[in-house]
Amino acid sequence: MSQSIPSRTAVHGALLMALCTVHAQAQAADAQPLSMPMSVEMRFDPAHIEGGERLGLVSTALLLEPVPDWWMGPVVVGAASGQRGGFFVLGGQVARRWQLTGPWRAQLGLMAGGGGGGGAPVGGGLMTVPSASLLYDWGPVQAGLAWSRVNMPSGRIGSQQIGLVLNWDGRLHYFDAADVGRSGATSTRTGVGVDRLMLTGAQLTVKARPGQPASTLKLLGVRAEQRAGANCYWGLEAAAATHGGADGYMEVLGTGGWETSASALGLDDLYAGVRLSLGLGGGGALDTGGGALGKAAGVLRWEIGPDAFVGVEAGVVRAGSGDYRGHYAQWQLGWQLDHPGRASSAQVVGLEWSASLQHVLQAQRKDGRQLDLDTVGIKLKRLLGSQFYLTGQAHSAFSGQAGAYSLGLAGAGWQTDLGSPQWRLGAELLAGAAGGGGVATDGGAVVQGMVMLGRSIGPGRQLQVGAGRVRSLHGGLSSPVLDVSWVQSFGAGQR
Repeated sequence: MSQSIPSRTAVHGALLMALCTVHAQAQAADAQPLSMPMSVEMRFDPAHIEGGERLGLVSTALLLEPVPDWWMGPVVVGAASGQRGGFFVLGGQVARRWQLTGPWRAQLGLMAGGGGGGGAPVGGGLMTVPSASLLYDWGPVQAGLAWSRVNMPSGRIGSQQIGLVLNWDGRLHYFDAADVGRSGATSTRTGVGVDRLMLTGAQLTVKARPGQPASTLKLLGVRAEQRAGANCYWGLEAAAATHGGADGYMEVLGTGGWETSASALGLDDLYAGVRLSLGLGGGGALDTGGGALGKAAGVLRWEIGPDAFVGVEAGVVRAGSGDYRGHYAQWQLGWQLDHPGRASSAQVVGLEWSASLQHVLQAQRKDGRQLDLDTVGIKLKRLLGSQFYLTGQAHSAFSGQAGAYSLGLAGAGWQTDLGSPQWRLGAELLAGAAGGGGVATDGGAVVQGMVMLGRSIGPGRQLQVGAGRVRSLHGGLSSPVLDVSWVQSFGAGQR
């Protein structure tokens, strides 16, 4: 008996040590990515304005499937044909999909948002678009016809039409918000799938045209890119006017390029290449016709570390059907968010998507009036540690007699828990470009500061309210801003 007691004690001790070891190994294990169905939808609607004027609209939506067969996400609508280049609407879309017989699919959708531009009669800017689509499924790609009704209830745009629709289905890979700060194992891109992100500034010289002298504008923008092999890349870019009397000018384009290292010259960190862009743009009294734009440029990029780079480019821009022609020089300050060629181990960093409604009080108008206006917006936030972050935002008016007023902002902020993870306090300072809708933003450059208070409403979700002020650097706009946002948090792996 005296020998059995130590023996049992040793066995129990060994078991306890084994359990502790297994628990420690489980805690140290890499976080595993999750995924959700994702779909990119593009649709062309040959709409028209009252009186018969053509207004060809292209909408692009990024939709997620949080519950089976129900899809939702942000959408951007822009003019691509007609005479209203610069017409843009920002909003959200909800859709329900069904599988019919064989490869046939059906979809009902509803889009709502705010915007305008190009001198279109949009009233306050609110747009609603119900739609019904019939599609043939080729696997990850579906294509077909779509009936839609474009309606701007406070303006003079309202039409029914049959258009074309194209869907591409994939998956969004991400990490749970609780995994932020941990090491993650992933062999694929996670989060929004962006490899590099850059802030851009450009000086654009617009060529003289009949009745108009040459002019010079300054643009501020962002560009997001994803690599497609060792030398090629594709992405999206957006920019708006900040100086030069063209407040309200905005452009959104898809882009693709090729680059190669100057290693043969002993300059391993220097890259040279070319880039082409195609998309939509207009506003600010620039004649872009129906809104289609194209760009071509030469690019130089210098890597100043594993995760940062600077660059310059020079190129030309022209409208597809208007008189708008010009050349530009651009600087770039960039950040490498992901390195796809590296090992599968990644650091999980925090990201947040937000849907926002803002109320701007007594916004100064160019005609001397001061009227309230409301905007709908989208925000994207990238955490830098636990308290600091970078953010980019876009907002468009949907009421307040300011249809076509849009605002694009980028900047940094700080946040902290208020004694409990359920409550969060934050503050941010942003700068960017705004214009349109008769709002007094002469030139377009604006700054905005805001303080926010957030309350957790579920895992990774938060309801946030904020108060601040938006101010034009050269115009009369200087107004208080109230904000209500729904926030979704998740993680992305940075390799």
